[in-house]
Amino acid sequence: MNYRNVVLLLAFALVGSAAELSIGSAVLTADKPAVLNVTLASGGAALAGVQFEIVYDATALEVTVQAGPAATEAGKTLQSAPLQAGRRRVIIVGFNQNSIPDGVVATIQVSLKNKTAAVADSAVRIQGLVGTTGQGQTVAIAGQDGGVTAGPASRAK
Repeated sequence: MNYRNVVLLLAFALVGSAAELSIGSAVLTADKPAVLNVTLASGGAALAGVQFEIVYDATALEVTVQAGPAATEAGKTLQSAPLQAGRRRVIIVGFNQNSIPDGVVATIQVSLKNKTAAVADSAVRIQGLVGTTGQGQTVAIAGQDGGVTAGPASRAK
């Protein structure tokens, strides 16, 4: 195997092991909120904390965010705050160096602001992702957007 092939294999190994946070999808109806899982795939990175922003249609949707089982298992807590209408920052950290295992690190509950309005499909995007190790080293994290789909009985006409 020559030097160029070794470099290419190492590059593919590094790209393939990148950490990722992904938001799931769910069905939203006028009378029942949707729950979207935010799932961590660490790609081998020992993440002790993560920060990200969720972006959504604030004219139609209300969102709340809670820690998921993977975060609580690692002794982490979740804090979130609105940055502006339709943008919320989420930080998952703890006073320990425990790595967060792969799995659901947060759940986003999405409901309609106006319960009598028709439901339309809507994206919930994830941006501004960054992670940290227990030693304080920054880790890049890729993101995968999710969203809500209108339930059959309440689809916008």
